[in-house]
Amino acid sequence: MQNYDEAILRSRRVDPAAPFPVLHQAVRIALYDEYAARSFYQRVAEAYGGRQPFARIARSEAQHIAALSAICDRLGISRPLDPFPEETVIESGWLANCNRAIAGEVANVRLYAGLLEVVRDAGVIRVFRNLQAASYENHLPAFQQAARLAADQERYHQQQGVPAQQAYVRHGPVSDLFEQVLARASGSSGLLGVVSPVLRNAHPALLAGLVIGGGGTWLVREKLKRKSQEK
Repeated sequence: MQNYDEAILRSRRVDPAAPFPVLHQAVRIALYDEYAARSFYQRVAEAYGGRQPFARIARSEAQHIAALSAICDRLGISRPLDPFPEETVIESGWLANCNRAIAGEVANVRLYAGLLEVVRDAGVIRVFRNLQAASYENHLPAFQQAARLAADQERYHQQQGVPAQQAYVRHGPVSDLFEQVLARASGSSGLLGVVSPVLRNAHPALLAGLVIGGGGTWLVREKLKRKSQEK
C-alpha cells in the first residue's frame, strides 16, 4: 500500500498544484525524509555492531520523527506510511556509508531550507529550523569526522598490504585504540616522519602488547622501589 501523495514524498518537493494543503505537504515530506534517514542509519549500525556515529544519530532521527509527529497531531495531518524498513539497502563499505550519510545530511539541510520558504505556521517553522540546525551542526560534522577517520584507517591498512575492509575488524579495546592513533598519524602530514619505520609499520596488537608489557614492568619496578625505601 502506497501513500496517497507518494510522488510528492518521493520528490521531496511541495507541489502547489496538488489537491493537498502546502503546509500538510511540507510536514509530510519532512517526516518522510526523516523516516529514510532513520532506517539507513539503523541498518548501518546493525551491520557494523553499533559502530558510531550511526547508532547515536539513528536515535536522534527518532526524536526528529517524534517532533514532526507531534506537529501532525496538532494540525490534524495524517502521518505518511514508512516504506523504508523494507526498502533500505546500505553500501558495501564503512567509508562508503559515511560518505552517503554526509550527502544525506547535506540534502536534509537543503530540504528544510526549501520547506521553510513555503510554510507560515510559527510552530512548524520553529521545529523545521531546529531539525535543520541539528543536521548541520551535529549530524554532518559527526559523519565528516567518521569519514576522515575511516579514510585514514583504510590508507593505514593499505600501506601495510592489508585489505581496506580489515580496517574495521575488532582486535580488542587497546589494539583498536592504537590502530586509530596510528591511522590518524599516518593521515597527518609529517607526523610519522619522526617515528621510526618499525613503529610506523608495526601491527597495532603488537604495539598494544609492548605498551601493556612496558606498563607492567614499570609498575613492578615502582613497587620494588617503594618496598626498598620502606626498609
